[in-house]
Amino acid sequence: MGLSCSSPDGAEVTGAPTKAAPIPTPTPINPQAALDRSGTAMAGLDTFHFRLEHSTGGTPLAQNLIITSTDGYVARPDRLSLEFTGSFGNFAMRGKLITIGDETFITNPLNDEWQVLQDQVSPLAFFDPAQGISRMMSQVTGPTILDIHAKEIHIGGQLPASALSPLFGATAGGIIDVELTIDLRNSYLTKVVLDGRITETELDGIVRTIVLDQFNQPTKIEPPL
Repeated sequence: MGLSCSSPDGAEVTGAPTKAAPIPTPTPINPQAALDRSGTAMAGLDTFHFRLEHSTGGTPLAQNLIITSTDGYVARPDRLSLEFTGSFGNFAMRGKLITIGDETFITNPLNDEWQVLQDQVSPLAFFDPAQGISRMMSQVTGPTILDIHAKEIHIGGQLPASALSPLFGATAGGIIDVELTIDLRNSYLTKVVLDGRITETELDGIVRTIVLDQFNQPTKIEPPL
């Protein structure tokens, strides 16, 4: 509808209808493209901090040693340092672990002294920014967008348990559900939720949560022996 009013000399003035400016339609985010960008961004990291938690049970780290939570740092190209809680046999314990290259050191649960961990899976094989995380992300199938916030996107999908064998050793060979949170500002992966049994010794229903932060912050990791 047009608007009209009178001018000072009595003439009627008719105004044209006002049209609202069109609102641009946001470009849809492709979940696979978001995963690819994040894999590239994570491969370029020099350092980061991570935390790993389990809803129930834990992850075998060595013979009779089960970890339930970890907190640590990765430094490129081949260094990892973490503190963990878990159980050794029937005893609850806390410990520390350092991996440098192919050599892994761990504190003895009986006397807290450092020793070399022989013939075990190196956690660095998975947490290596240049290989482990980007490789895991490249194997996610059926990615879908679960939610989008102002600064992050949540992507769901599935992942073969075998993709995590460098960290968890022999796997159950099945498929697990995965949810990934990616920072839209820099494409860094900030959270991973792994829902399902990964190793043969685990019970069904186990959920692991990995949180990543402190990207490219100065980190010094040295051999303890």
